[in-house]
This record gives sequence, structure tokens and C-alpha cells, in this order.
Amino acid sequence: MYRILQIEDLPSDAYLVKREVKKVLNPCEFQIVEDKETFLTALQEFKPDIIISDFSMPGFDWRSALILRMERVPDVPFIVVTGSTSEVIRNQCIAAGATDFISKNAIQELGPAILKAMKQ
Repeated sequence: MYRILQIEDLPSDAYLVKREVKKVLNPCEFQIVEDKETFLTALQEFKPDIIISDFSMPGFDWRSALILRMERVPDVPFIVVTGSTSEVIRNQCIAAGATDFISKNAIQELGPAILKAMKQ
């Protein structure tokens, strides 16, 4: 059972990510969090195999989550999924330590990115 920790505040976007993940990882279990406290709890108790984070949410963002992941579970892949297609933002995410960056406009790239991240 693959454990997917998803940082997301919109149910429609959570659904899109789940749909793509299930195409490549099965069986899998998801936990969705929206804030720092539940994220930290999930890192400790849920023990994710991969983290998929929205770029920005009110009060909690990818960078904060990435820093916490690096401190607590540095070997867990971290993929940023966002509506942006900006190369500048992509480069910022990768330079900061994200495993990958996927635009929601190209959500079909998430599955291959997950498989690549899981092999590393």
C-alpha cells in the first residue's frame, strides 16, 4: 500500500491528483492536509511514501512544507503541483529541493514523475 500525503485545499484539485496517482500506484492510500499542524502529524503517523504539494494555499505553502520535510523525512520525494507554467517558479521549486514540479495544465505528467521519484 503506497501512502500519499497531499497538501491541497481544493477538493477538485485533490481529485485530479488522486486520479493521476492511481494510474501508476495501486493500491494507494491518501491523506490530505491543509496546514502545518496536520502536515507534521501526518509525517509522523501516516509515514508517507511521497508528498504532493499545491504551490500556494492560505497560511501554508510548498516552501514551508518542503523545509519541514527536509528536516524530518528528507528521503521522501516531494512533488509540487500548481496551476502555474512559469519556468521561473519551476526552477525555484527544484533549486529549493523539490523532487519535481508539475503544472496542473499538464497533470498527465504527474504519473511518470511519481514513478521516477520513487525509483530514485
